Amino acid sequence: MSSDDLSELWERVDQFRREVANASPDKLDCAELEGRVQELANAIGLELMRAVLLRADTESPTIEINGEPWGNRRVSKGEYTTLFGDLEIERSTYQRAGRGRVGVPVDLRLGIVERRYTPRVTRLIAHATAVMTAQDSAAFLKQAGVASVSSSTVHRMALAMAARYQTMSDEVAARVRDADPVPVGAVAVQVALDGVMVPQDGEHCGRRGRKTEDPAEPRWRSRYELGPMLGPAGTDNGGGRMWHEASVGTLAFIDAEGFVLKTTYLARMPEPGKATLVDQLHDELMAVLEERPDLTLCFASDGAKYHWKVLAGMACQLPEEATGDVYFLVDFFHVAEHLADAARAIAGEDTPEATVMAAGGRETIRAFPDDGHRVLKSSLFDKLTSEARRDDVQQVIDYLAAQAREERLGYAEVEQRNLPIGTGITEAAAKTIVGVRMKRAGARYQEHGGQTVMLFRSAVLSQRFDSLARELERSYVADVKDAA
Repeated sequence: MSSDDLSELWERVDQFRREVANASPDKLDCAELEGRVQELANAIGLELMRAVLLRADTESPTIEINGEPWGNRRVSKGEYTTLFGDLEIERSTYQRAGRGRVGVPVDLRLGIVERRYTPRVTRLIAHATAVMTAQDSAAFLKQAGVASVSSSTVHRMALAMAARYQTMSDEVAARVRDADPVPVGAVAVQVALDGVMVPQDGEHCGRRGRKTEDPAEPRWRSRYELGPMLGPAGTDNGGGRMWHEASVGTLAFIDAEGFVLKTTYLARMPEPGKATLVDQLHDELMAVLEERPDLTLCFASDGAKYHWKVLAGMACQLPEEATGDVYFLVDFFHVAEHLADAARAIAGEDTPEATVMAAGGRETIRAFPDDGHRVLKSSLFDKLTSEARRDDVQQVIDYLAAQAREERLGYAEVEQRNLPIGTGITEAAAKTIVGVRMKRAGARYQEHGGQTVMLFRSAVLSQRFDSLARELERSYVADVKDAA
């Protein structure tokens, strides 16, 4: 960037200020003027970024990248996308022993993402991906007047960053956890998981937008060597169903008054046994207990047997240093639904008696500290004459008995301690992560595409997005020195 370039820009700024100063106050068009200010700001920003990029370059014949020698210097054009627009510079490139992949000092010193995009641009793309579609993201950024990129760029870049995360997810996740301490004032943490259906591949869901039956492998997959990802249609016994169950997990931190201080959200696309999410939830809990071993633990879920198997397994692996009380609670509102079913079977559909009976059952199981045995022993269940109705009620009795045996109905004691008796936080997570963002008209996701959305969206909801973005940005940076 020459001084003449900046002088011309500052002259344009002065000219704009003179024009405004001479304009009639009641004739100012704020929208038009603000657009011109944005154009000037972007032009100045673009020239300043050009200076940044050029400063990061070198003319040394040989360099060291992370201590390894690189030579065979050449000069080539490089295109970069910044917050202020696209620019092109002449920059040095190097190779090892004259062949193989190319090292670009500008890219490695500044952490240029995927060889073109500045870190702030990719942070915007990732955040936009968390909250809206690629088309909406591109349109929004255009309206904002920054980082003008296409919808295909938004889509491709989000996939590439998520693929990079996948290659180093354990270490990145650990650093992100370390930067997110347990909130001050927390006395308990509720650990819960749930399933949620996502639209995915199926027999009527062929590739869209393809111009060939043999498309090239996506760059994110070949670059990061993640290998093929078999969608659920390949493992659902040939049915090719459109919907498959993803998983969500939450750790909700509760204070002494019962308020939720913060929630950590996790989400994974469909996979056997929810294996990855279970591991992530376990790692999160162990990190929490390492910092605050005194926290009371509330393991919560609905009545799904596999969920309870997972949560019981976590409870068995608690560190010896963990000193807080441990509770297991089946979601109260699931229990209430079962009680309502029994009441309708006994007193009839939509009758006042059924309403009163269901309410009485709910209050009884909630108020008395005997794990629901009072409800199980209620004489109301003996008033049936219909065999079919007896079967309906017996199912409820069996359900409550199974939960009572596992000591998952202790609502009275938990409520006295201002702790949650439901899994509303986790069910809300399923709606917020998947329902709001991923269940739009016509939407469906392949494995990596869906996980990309879940990765960035759960980070945003967990107030961890900035930490995650910084870790990803740092992964593109290398130590570059001119060789002696």
